[in-house]
Amino acid sequence: MSSHHGAEAIPPELRQLLDSGDKQAFDQMFNEGMQSAPLAQGRTGSGGPNRLRSAFDVFTAARRYNLADVTDQITTPLLITDPEGEQCWPGQSQQLFEKLRNTKQLVAFTAEEGADRHCEPMARLLLEQRMFDWLDETLASV
Repeated sequence: MSSHHGAEAIPPELRQLLDSGDKQAFDQMFNEGMQSAPLAQGRTGSGGPNRLRSAFDVFTAARRYNLADVTDQITTPLLITDPEGEQCWPGQSQQLFEKLRNTKQLVAFTAEEGADRHCEPMARLLLEQRMFDWLDETLASV
């Protein structure tokens, strides 16, 4: 929801370079960091559907996607997941929930359930159960 969409997930030094538009320095520092953190490589490796070649370009493009100015226009019922330990967009589930005016539900996922972290990767069945239960209830009232 913030104007720094996704930038919260990167260290302050990188965020400064992104904010200043220093693509070369950002990419160099990002790539050096990725060499020492191989498990993170899949997060931006291919550059997503646009096949962006530079980490700077990926983060710059991601900033264009935010809901800050359009939440009052959302009329569709929403289920918003809120995993404990969200590392990519901490706090944004709650921010979105508070801004929405229509039918909404915020569902917490906890470490105790094994369902913490971004996208609840270790508890997909629990996520799907809660999501489909919500869909059943929501669609039944339509």
